[in-house]
Amino acid sequence: MRYDDGQRVVHPVQSVIESLYAAGRCPRLHVNAAADGVVCPDFIREQWRERLIIDLDPSYPLDLNFNEATLSADLSFGGYVTRCTFPYGAVYVVADRSTGRGIVLDQNMPESVKRSRYGRPAAATQPGKPALHSVGDGEAVGSVLEAATESEPAPPTNDDAVQKRRAAFKVIDGGS
Repeated sequence: MRYDDGQRVVHPVQSVIESLYAAGRCPRLHVNAAADGVVCPDFIREQWRERLIIDLDPSYPLDLNFNEATLSADLSFGGYVTRCTFPYGAVYVVADRSTGRGIVLDQNMPESVKRSRYGRPAAATQPGKPALHSVGDGEAVGSVLEAATESEPAPPTNDDAVQKRRAAFKVIDGGS
């Protein structure tokens, strides 16, 4: 990719990986191994499917390369080293292995991961576009907000379960 003035555009996945390396950190990728264009061993694709986690440990000779659409590296799976290629669209998290801080690319996240992460199916919106409600003439903003919240019912609460969780916490005396 290039800007109109000819400058090279760096994909956010590449940018975060390079920033983590520059800070002496180890990037951890969450990859959808079932996505089109992913090149990795079949047993890895079958075992991890949409939830492949890869540490790009700088102490290992990865021969990491980036191009406009993919990143590739020599990765070891159980002692078996193979050249793997991942389209940027298959990578949905890039984070620091030790702190977990990084970026989440929701538009790349598989629906099954979104369901388990958020506890419900993802909203039916176009990728990259938030759900918006227009306010017509004379319509109060509050009524739009009420309509939006009514469309997604709150999860039921079990008062006994809440009380049980609260009872598990105890104040411990100590300190000065």
